Amino acid sequence: MSAPALSPSAALPSPTAPALAMFLALLAGATCIGFSGVFVRFADVGPAAAGFWRMAFALPVLGLWMGLEQRRPGRPAAAAGALLPIALAGLAFGVDVVLYNAALGFTTIANASLLGNLSPVAVVFGGWLLFAERPSRRILGALSLALGGAAMLVLPKFAGTATPAAGGLFGDSLAIGAAFSYAAYIMAVRRARDRTDAGRLSLISSAICAVFCLVTAFALGETIIPASLQGWLAVIALGLVSHAMGQGLITLSLGHYGASAASLVMVWPALVSVLAAWAIFGEQPSAAQAFGGIAILAAVLMVRKG
Repeated sequence: MSAPALSPSAALPSPTAPALAMFLALLAGATCIGFSGVFVRFADVGPAAAGFWRMAFALPVLGLWMGLEQRRPGRPAAAAGALLPIALAGLAFGVDVVLYNAALGFTTIANASLLGNLSPVAVVFGGWLLFAERPSRRILGALSLALGGAAMLVLPKFAGTATPAAGGLFGDSLAIGAAFSYAAYIMAVRRARDRTDAGRLSLISSAICAVFCLVTAFALGETIIPASLQGWLAVIALGLVSHAMGQGLITLSLGHYGASAASLVMVWPALVSVLAAWAIFGEQPSAAQAFGGIAILAAVLMVRKG
């Protein structure tokens, strides 16, 4: 589903903003992102092409966001060296989007979303290996729990006990690749946010992501132009609902709540994806999926609190 980026808000809401309204905005934004897998399934274009349209329809909204951000009095100029981490963020997000969208063609939305939700755990693991950031015992426990949950989703397919409707290992592998790609995106965003505003980062990285997805779609010979009204509505919803609206509402609400709400933002879209796939496509989670998914989401909560 391409989990949401937890960037600080460019324009923080007033401290007097009703807490209930901000909480509802948080839930609404996370719900919008949770439906991305459903929209991809309804799109009659290739995985990379769906990623391109997602970015393309979101770019005008992100451009407006950056414009409003630049009009803010006292805004500091972008620091030198910001473009490289922004470009890396865009490329990493492009790989994430393409892999996640492709996974939906080979596995269930539940598996793709839950395995894709391993990205916060992958960030911790990457920081441990690359930056010698030794995790606490709590985080090590979260890593073990996440790996156990992922195993419960994947091992039935190794053993041949999974039903055909559960999809194959190839799709699960793509989803895991998407999680690690999104982890790289998060680390690049962290570096870029030290040098530039959130709106500028979102716009430029999304534009780079759009170019990457379009080039990939052409290279793979995908269908790029939707052939039906349903296909157009699906890619428009990807851009406006899942990307622009979802990201915007989450950024707005996190500006009010701060990091305490990050755990909800990370786990809610995965739950929405599972329930939506069950209701719309009849993808009822198996017992292994249920327990594995709970383990992964619990691990994400532990990482966010650790």
